[in-house]
Amino acid sequence: MHKKATFDYYDNDPLVVVTLVNPVLGKRHKACAYLDTGSDAVVIPEDIWFKLGLDKDLMASVSVVGDTVNTWYNFIDLEFLQNKHNDIEVFYNEAAGDILIGRNILDEYSVTFDGRNSKLYIE
Repeated sequence: MHKKATFDYYDNDPLVVVTLVNPVLGKRHKACAYLDTGSDAVVIPEDIWFKLGLDKDLMASVSVVGDTVNTWYNFIDLEFLQNKHNDIEVFYNEAAGDILIGRNILDEYSVTFDGRNSKLYIE
């Protein structure tokens, strides 16, 4: 069972710190990420993809809002709330932007967004 953690929103956004790990090369990248309950997967932007040394040799069709796109994917380890999630499928986003943590991770937790009080509760 996970311990309960409380986070203040950062600049009015519900962000958490995660560490992304390329288990093949041992490269690590620590960053803030959005918890995206509307996404099924983890999405990382191009700059972080390359910092981790991830290859672009696996491709899939992915449903996005109002469309389907072809994108690269790979597998990483993800550290979140002192828990290590191994062999997590991640998708490439060629646009600069944010890391999104989707339900492939979030379904292991109870997550409450308290926008009125700018708090995020994770258990």
